[in-house]
Amino acid sequence: MIEAKYIELSCKIEDGIKKGVWKGRLPGIAKLGRELSVDSATVLKAFRVLANKGLLTIQGTRGTYITPHSKRPQHKVIGCIGLKPDNVIYSAEFEEMEKEAAKRGYNIVGLAHGRQLFAHGTDILLKFPFDGYIFMYSSLTAEIAAFLQGNGINFVSCNKPVSVENVNCVDFAAEKTFEKAMKYFVGLGHRRIAYFDFYNPNYPTYNYRERILNTYKKVMAEARLPFDESLFVMREVEYEAIHEKQFQKNYGRDCVKSLKNNRPTAVLTHLGMGYGVLEEMNNNNLKVPDDMSIMVYNSRFYNDDDDFFTTLYLDYKKKSLHAVNLLLDLVNDPWEGAKIELLESKIIVKKSTAQIKTPEKK
Repeated sequence: MIEAKYIELSCKIEDGIKKGVWKGRLPGIAKLGRELSVDSATVLKAFRVLANKGLLTIQGTRGTYITPHSKRPQHKVIGCIGLKPDNVIYSAEFEEMEKEAAKRGYNIVGLAHGRQLFAHGTDILLKFPFDGYIFMYSSLTAEIAAFLQGNGINFVSCNKPVSVENVNCVDFAAEKTFEKAMKYFVGLGHRRIAYFDFYNPNYPTYNYRERILNTYKKVMAEARLPFDESLFVMREVEYEAIHEKQFQKNYGRDCVKSLKNNRPTAVLTHLGMGYGVLEEMNNNNLKVPDDMSIMVYNSRFYNDDDDFFTTLYLDYKKKSLHAVNLLLDLVNDPWEGAKIELLESKIIVKKSTAQIKTPEKK
C-alpha cells in the first residue's frame, strides 16, 4: 500500500523536529512547501496530522508552533481492539495488560472484535477519549492503519503488517520460530515433516501462509530433503468454527487421515489440533513418538505440568506487555519513530518427540 503523500510528509516534518531542524514556530505553509518541494495543501494536511497527534499547535494567522511536551493532551487511557476481556481464553492476558498499564499511570479498555466495532466505519476510533490503540490478533487492516495515521492517532499492532509503512508493532519472529522447529526435527533424523494449521479468510494474515511455506521449502532445501507440498496443510476456516469446542481436535484428526497413505514421521501443529493428531494415531494403533513425533505450539493454553507434548513456546503474555509499553513510550515520547519488536521462541522438549529409530535415506 502506498501511503498518502501528506502522511509521508508528516513523518518527514516530525523527524525534522526531532533532529532540531525547526524549533518553536515552523515556517509558513507556502515557504515550507517550497523547501520540501510539495504544494501548500499537502503541507496543511501534514500539519493537521501532527496537530491531531498533539505535536503541533496551529494558531491561525499567528502560525504553527511545536507543542511543548508538557502541554500535549493526555487522557491516560488506551484502547485494546481484537481481544475480548470477558472471554475466558483472553481474560488472564488482559488482566496482565491492565497491571502493566497501571504501573505507568494508565487505564486500558477492551473493545469489541474488529468486525463488530467497525461495522459503521473507522470514524468510531475518533469518538473515544483514548491516547492510542493496541490491535491484537490480526485485527489491524491497511485501511484502519491509514485512517489512524491520517488522523495522527498513536497505535501499535500485535502482528507485523507487510503492506503498511511506519507501523509500530510487536510480533513473534514467525519465520525464525518455524525454522527452529523444522531444524529440530531434521536434527532428530526426520525427513517427512508435516505442518498442520488453518487461517481465517476474513481477517488479514499478512501473507502468513506464503511466508511459512517459503520457510518450509528453504529448510528442506538446505537439508537436501525432498519437498512434498501435501505435507503442508493450511486450510481456510471461518472464525466461528475455530472456537467450536471440538473443531481443532477434529481438524487435527482429519489432517492425519488425509495423509493416511503418505504418513509423515513428524508433525508441527497447534496444541488443540495436536490432541486430534494423537487420537487418530491411537485409533490406528500407532505410537507417539515411536511412529510419529508431534510438536505443538500456542502458549496461551500451555500447561507446564503437561509432561507429554514437546512445545514450541510462544510467549503471548510477553508480547502483549511489550505492546502496552511500546504504545505508552510512543504516547509519552512521539519523536521515537516507528519500532518493530520481533520476539523469539523456545522449544520445551517433552515425551512426544524423539530421534527417529531408523534414519530414512535421503
